[in-house]
Amino acid sequence: MQCDVRIETLGAGGDGIAHHDGARVFVPGALPGEQVRVDLGRAASDGYHATLLARQNDGPARTEPECEYFGDCGGCVAQHIAAAPYSEWKQAAIREALAHRGLGRDLGEFAMAPLIACPPASRRRARLALSRGGRLGFRRRGAAEIVDIAHCAILLPKLQTLLAPLRTLAAGIAGDIGEISLTQAPTGVDVILHGLAAPPDMAMREHLADFTHAQGIARLAIEIRKPRGRGGKQKAAGEVETIAQPGAVRARFGAADVALPCGAFLQATAAGEAAIGRLVQSGLALQAGSRAVVADLYAGIGAIGFGLAANAASDSHRVAMFEGSAAMADAAEAAARAAGLPVSALARDLARRPLSVAELKKFDAVIFDPPRAGARAQAETLAASGVARIAAISCNPASFARDARILVDGGYRMTELTPIDQFLWSSHVELVAIFQHK
Repeated sequence: MQCDVRIETLGAGGDGIAHHDGARVFVPGALPGEQVRVDLGRAASDGYHATLLARQNDGPARTEPECEYFGDCGGCVAQHIAAAPYSEWKQAAIREALAHRGLGRDLGEFAMAPLIACPPASRRRARLALSRGGRLGFRRRGAAEIVDIAHCAILLPKLQTLLAPLRTLAAGIAGDIGEISLTQAPTGVDVILHGLAAPPDMAMREHLADFTHAQGIARLAIEIRKPRGRGGKQKAAGEVETIAQPGAVRARFGAADVALPCGAFLQATAAGEAAIGRLVQSGLALQAGSRAVVADLYAGIGAIGFGLAANAASDSHRVAMFEGSAAMADAAEAAARAAGLPVSALARDLARRPLSVAELKKFDAVIFDPPRAGARAQAETLAASGVARIAAISCNPASFARDARILVDGGYRMTELTPIDQFLWSSHVELVAIFQHK
């Protein structure tokens, strides 16, 4: 059914929200203050997810999108929002998530810091989808269709130059590749081709190696998909094998030079990583000469922890890293030994085996940076630990708010919260929060 509605607010996912006959109507691409004609489609449990047919006026928040693919490509949802309302929208997502957990203005004597911006063309990692017809890009929002892109306004220029060569390469591999991961490490580009049904033969290996050298790629790997389980369900991850590595794939954090395993986690942008490091170090207020002992949970390859243990001098802070990936923990441990830093790194699944209250008692401060699902079990032991200061990093306001509620109920007060726009023009937002025990 078609009807005219007026957009009232902007939803957390970037849709304009209106009402029709008492039900909410979600309209992608529409902004507050705009009168629009929509096709309501079928009603869902949360309202109508409508299709925008025509816009009768421009709302005050509207600006010209940066990218010609915006509106088709599902990689970005917010290029049409001007800077000031865009920042407010990102901050509102955090406020609403906190309010949902009963954490409001009385949470602490502080105001949320302004959004730290990350510029266009700064994303250093992406996972692109590939169709059998040779389309390479991001999926259309809410659909399986892939929007073919020749360039991308969020990616680093070097990654953009690889789009055309990768499209050509994939077209010659019999449609096996489903996705391609790109990561711009400081020493070169890391590429993983996902979804091959079987290991390539010698001729294909030589072809992939030649491509790697010709394109100046530091490492190219493949992921062989696992066989489907019962009911035809595809298992999540397969075996990753490096095919060619002409150069080093490394990153430097503080005084540590870390060899990056295939698929190692890096923050989405270098600017975002630097901002997180600054906020954690200032928020934990660790004094030089204090010999503080810090736990870095969900540490990855140590981007934050190594920054705290800058050198092996007597005023260094000792850092104990815990990370679920054995490969990343081993890489961090090797880098710490090579640099002579007071850092240890241990592989541990913190979702299944969170650090206990007894284990946490020896630390002066704790950093935790969990995946999107958050760290409920670990937050519960942290809440009971009495550790003086905690730095929480999150890319999901909803799971962060749940974990923050646990810490507050355990006697902590949030003293700082800073949003970081690592995921430019998407509905995602990074944040760093500091908690202090009362």
